[in-house]
Amino acid sequence: MNKYTSTDGATTTPQVQSGLMIGIGISAMFALWNFGQGFFHAYFPLHLEALSFTPVQIAFIVALPNLLRIIASPVLTGLADRAGRRRHSIALCCIGYAAAFVGIIMADVYLMAVALMVLVSLFNAPVQPLMDAYAYEAVRTRNLSYGPMRAVGSAFYVLSTLVGGFLVALYAPTDLMWLLVLGTLLTGLIAPVLPGMPSEKPQHGKRESLWKAHELRRVELHLALLATGLVLGAFGAFFSFASIFWLNAGIEPSMVGVLWAAGTMAEIGVFVFGAWFLRTLGARNMMLIGAAAGVLRWFLFPYATDLWMALGLQTLHALNYGMLYLGLMSYVASVVSSERLGTAQGMTQTYFGVCVAGAGIASGVLFELSPVWTFWAMGILCAIGLTILLVMGRNWGNARV
Repeated sequence: MNKYTSTDGATTTPQVQSGLMIGIGISAMFALWNFGQGFFHAYFPLHLEALSFTPVQIAFIVALPNLLRIIASPVLTGLADRAGRRRHSIALCCIGYAAAFVGIIMADVYLMAVALMVLVSLFNAPVQPLMDAYAYEAVRTRNLSYGPMRAVGSAFYVLSTLVGGFLVALYAPTDLMWLLVLGTLLTGLIAPVLPGMPSEKPQHGKRESLWKAHELRRVELHLALLATGLVLGAFGAFFSFASIFWLNAGIEPSMVGVLWAAGTMAEIGVFVFGAWFLRTLGARNMMLIGAAAGVLRWFLFPYATDLWMALGLQTLHALNYGMLYLGLMSYVASVVSSERLGTAQGMTQTYFGVCVAGAGIASGVLFELSPVWTFWAMGILCAIGLTILLVMGRNWGNARV
């Protein structure tokens, strides 16, 4: 009988020999998805601005994916877990996402763009949590490390922002959106080719309801998700207005891509050495560092109005996002079973969605009043998240923190 090797090193099996190829496949899946998302985050607001949409309209459209994932992520990831079809769910959602986004590229009427963005958002909602769930089950069963695989995805995010920075000086922002469609389609094609994991089998018979599952109802789990959601909520303003803020400050269009890339390159270092950071600092301390870095980053952001100041501040992304996200993923994987890991990842997206969407929509109003107030408000969100993590102390359930 074949057995799997866990990250605790309990058993050794022939299955481990395929671990390298699975790691390469997961890395490719992350790479293609992040390649497309780099164009979305950095250049989609410029596409909307080129259509003469107002800051409030731009903020609302950009916030829609986070708004819709509040309900869509846990529902759709839960259905994928029940069906035992994580990889095929990823493929279906990516193909639907790409098809709907083609419609957005063609749309020039605001209400049509909003309607299509709702569809895109529903397809988008379960993709990242299902990929993370699949990857972390591979970490458990094939003795892989999550950080390096995710680092490959971040590297391709850097590539897309750099390529976009060059292309946006030559072409209209709308033209760059076709590369988003390409990256998303390729993600959908590679996902079902990956091998199945032990939990990927339909759940027959009577099964405990999602909200009755004790491991998903722990108070400490929800406090940690709320705290990290608030810290990541600050990215609602960043995704909507960072590129516009930098261009208005006089930074060259080609350098906007460099700024996006700089933050992600710093993040890669954390992911590559993620196992060492987790052993040395623990998930809890990594999340505390990420929240504290967010406070500093967003309060200083309005003053970084030249290229070198902005570049320096972008390196805080390694701590603000890299440490926080890796710490959270490790924490969730340590307190939730493989069978419900996709659902748990969907829950994280609900918290992220509430906070990022709320902050993004509010940032549209604030940005019209003052960009400074916009990013200071994001710093306050991070401070609240940091406070929750500190108040939790060491009450983190049975997590290895």
